[in-house]
Amino acid sequence: MTSVDKGQVIQWLAGGDETSTNLVDIPWKVRDLDKFLVLESDKVPFSLFLSFEEKTVKIFFRTGIETAVLENQPRLAIYRTLLLLNRQIDLVKFMLDGMNEEVVSRVDLELEGLTKAELNEGLNTLLSSIYLMIRALKLEEQFQAEVTQRMVMMVQDMINQGKSRDDIENYLVAKVGLSKEDAEILLNRLIGQSASKDQSGMYA
Repeated sequence: MTSVDKGQVIQWLAGGDETSTNLVDIPWKVRDLDKFLVLESDKVPFSLFLSFEEKTVKIFFRTGIETAVLENQPRLAIYRTLLLLNRQIDLVKFMLDGMNEEVVSRVDLELEGLTKAELNEGLNTLLSSIYLMIRALKLEEQFQAEVTQRMVMMVQDMINQGKSRDDIENYLVAKVGLSKEDAEILLNRLIGQSASKDQSGMYA
């Protein structure tokens, strides 16, 4: 099985299509800073970072929240939130990084056999974790609104692929870490309550 390198990942991200709802295919400005890549896009309200090791690529998001400078009570509240999120989502790690103990979320992907679709799923998973983290940490409304819009685009893409409502809801609960109630609220915004959850047909 072939191992993917940084050059291949850059090639996947460099194409860019303004009409795409796949994260991996939207227009990215990719900056190669040797030790890591910086991804920026008008369609995503923050930068993402990719670092490459021998067998893995680590995709991470920096919140700018530096807990080392906080008082004990708010710092402990953030630690508790991160521990609960780590328990809630299997594929994403919530952690502290650097001397100032900045809050970071990260997805690790194996480079061996990595496909563009798997990279897209990793980006989606990370973005979804940011959505949950923003809600849990009660960050500013505008930032949350933009991330929520990106979540809506991800679900819309799954609908366009012909996924059933049950398939999408199961993905949001099992992979993204949303509660069943939150997943239903999000789907009701897009599909509507008239579409029965028991129906196995496709929603376009």
